[in-house]
Amino acid sequence: LSGIFYVLNTQKFQFPSCTLSCIAVYRSTMKLEQRLLSITVTLACKCADAIQPNVILVILFVALLWPTLILWRRTRRYRQRSPVDRLSILVAVLVGVFAIAYSFLYSDDEKAFSERSELINEYYDHNQHTLHSSRNVPRQGLQYIKGIWTKESHVVRFRGVNLPAKTPSIPSNLRDTKSSHDFYTSKHNVSFVGRPFPLDEAPQHFQRLSHQWGFNLLRLSVSWEAVMHEGPGIIDQEYLTYLKDLISLAGDYGLCVLIDPHQDVFSRFLGGDGAPSWTLDVAGFDTDSSALHESGGAVLHQFWNHGDYGVMPKMMWTNNYWKLGTATMFTLFFAGDAYASGITVETIQPDGESSNITIQKFLQTHYLKFIDAVAQAVKDCPNVIGFGTMNEPSNGFVGVEDVGEIHAPILHGHAMSAFDSMRLASGESVEVPYYPSHFRFDSQHMLNPTGISAYKSPELDIWQKVGIFKIDEQTNKRVLLRPNHFALKPGEDFTNMYLKPFFESIQRTVSHHNPNFVTYAEPHIDLTDPYPSAPTYLSKSSNGEQLFGWAPHWYDAVTLFLGCYNRWFSFDFQWNIPLITPIIIDWAFRKNLRRFKYGKGGQSDDGINVIVGETGVPFSGSEEDYTLSLDRTLRAMEASDLDYVIWCYEVGNNNADGDLWNSEDLSLLSDGRGRGLQAAIRPWPYQYSSGLHIVFQQFDPIDQSYEVKVEDNMDCIDCTATVFVFVPSCHFQQPTFTAHDGIVSYDRSTQNLKWEIHSRSEGSLYSLKMINSLKQ
Repeated sequence: LSGIFYVLNTQKFQFPSCTLSCIAVYRSTMKLEQRLLSITVTLACKCADAIQPNVILVILFVALLWPTLILWRRTRRYRQRSPVDRLSILVAVLVGVFAIAYSFLYSDDEKAFSERSELINEYYDHNQHTLHSSRNVPRQGLQYIKGIWTKESHVVRFRGVNLPAKTPSIPSNLRDTKSSHDFYTSKHNVSFVGRPFPLDEAPQHFQRLSHQWGFNLLRLSVSWEAVMHEGPGIIDQEYLTYLKDLISLAGDYGLCVLIDPHQDVFSRFLGGDGAPSWTLDVAGFDTDSSALHESGGAVLHQFWNHGDYGVMPKMMWTNNYWKLGTATMFTLFFAGDAYASGITVETIQPDGESSNITIQKFLQTHYLKFIDAVAQAVKDCPNVIGFGTMNEPSNGFVGVEDVGEIHAPILHGHAMSAFDSMRLASGESVEVPYYPSHFRFDSQHMLNPTGISAYKSPELDIWQKVGIFKIDEQTNKRVLLRPNHFALKPGEDFTNMYLKPFFESIQRTVSHHNPNFVTYAEPHIDLTDPYPSAPTYLSKSSNGEQLFGWAPHWYDAVTLFLGCYNRWFSFDFQWNIPLITPIIIDWAFRKNLRRFKYGKGGQSDDGINVIVGETGVPFSGSEEDYTLSLDRTLRAMEASDLDYVIWCYEVGNNNADGDLWNSEDLSLLSDGRGRGLQAAIRPWPYQYSSGLHIVFQQFDPIDQSYEVKVEDNMDCIDCTATVFVFVPSCHFQQPTFTAHDGIVSYDRSTQNLKWEIHSRSEGSLYSLKMINSLKQ
């Protein structure tokens, strides 16, 4: 409180401006919790700016003031709390104090990496490695049984990288979203051949990823636009030939492939990537100009108004999920029959006759044709383990209880209700609040001042045709008629109603070409359930076969969206509370990530394999910071015994422009050299005998030590269990191994360790430790 009073008395703190900002936020159309959090962050930022521009002060202020506001709302009930409740609060406070004290006493902030990424790059430049025979895993040798990948009675685990291909290779000016201003004229005449990289460059990348860095899985981005950009049903065969050749080359280096039908906010024409422009055309949107951006229906990086809004905030593209263009397209794609039943598309039948079908059926039919074409092309590639369903899908407007209320869970950029976005798209000017950073209110902005329509013509306005709103003939204002049009009824669920049949359609399509393909379903973006476990219906089909896997995504959201690493602060999106101190952050990450694999009840979901399809960190700040951040993320994955795929490996990344897509900078490769390698390259058990279970593993890239513990579920005195561990020689130039049981042999040329455990006993716990003697 004394700090607040000090701030209020400084000349830098503009009390009238701050008061007006808070009043504007409180009067906005959003839920009370969002208003309180926005006021908290706005006050915190203004107070911190008055003292000094230090993000730590902002974080501490939010961490203290936000719970205070929540308690303020419950003051009457708080006074009536029982002694047990008050004791619980006291215990919570004591735990917090202990965590802070422990973190200070055992802090490793002063520790530094003895090796830098450039030293690791140079090491591998001069030390070539080959692939151990155990890591050469062709698809024919793999079996998917009860959610476990096995090969010859050995469990096979996966760690890999994402290979993005979000933008076309031709025309070349479309390669970087920042500079691709004129992409409307070439919307049908593009090519993705050579993305993620040309075939003649593939061997050097695959050799680096597999032989040197130790990965065995590629999640390969394949977009709908790449296959079907020219028009509905028109397939780019040249691209599919390139894709098949690329996958075959990956198999030569022991790399398995998971096909990722990639999209972000539905389409490149809505500020992301994925769907071709003609999908927006059939919905009536204008794709011949920047009308969607100018009207406020989408935010496109290349058209950002720097003069009025300054530098484009980090991760602004994600805001499109709650804007009209993206939300409309996902609503039509998954639930158009329910919420836009009168919207149809004219199609030409094989016999030349025309007919009208619903827009949902039209979109999903051609999406399945896209998946079918890819599956047909790669059906004989032995290293393809399966297909994703769709990267990061969205429910669109489905489930929005009141379209007149701001429904975006995170206030960022221009925050608006669904109805405001419909008004803007129909050509009305609307004043909305602007948040330059998350929940930090800045001012009110008038959007679409010239009255541009996002549609080709007014009569194509979908939501006006459906009857959600009408235009008053006298005032020309939009009048809301159906505020609850998209609300789900009690007992209804978006996943079960709309995603389940979609998942099953993808599975039938890919298994038609190869019954061994596993379909990795992906959950839709839902911040009310940020750690979803696999739905039970995915575990088995009607005939008992295992057909599905589960591929959720996870990032340390605070680090991702702020673009900087803070060892002492994060946020728990499951409990909606700030996390203070490293020990609590690590515990919370482990607790939450386990839900992907074990569900809410902590029990394993038999019959479903879990691969975290995306995880990673932004490479901003110092090398020390982003390496520690990446290590914290991957440490949490290992502690939860999860297979994962790092986002990403982008060959075009450079220090000036990042990943060349919406100002993101998450690639392990930059300017042709690896970065964050101290944390990214890690020891890990990639294959082990059936019956063994990993119960603990921990790698310390600073001390260069590693420990793994396995539990045995088999009782066989005459049997020998084998564990294969990738041991990167860049970390362990002179390794020393200590095995609790068994015999250890290490082949430096393949960076492979073989651990043989004799006389297996059920319930036994075996451990293996290794250190770098040079470091010690």
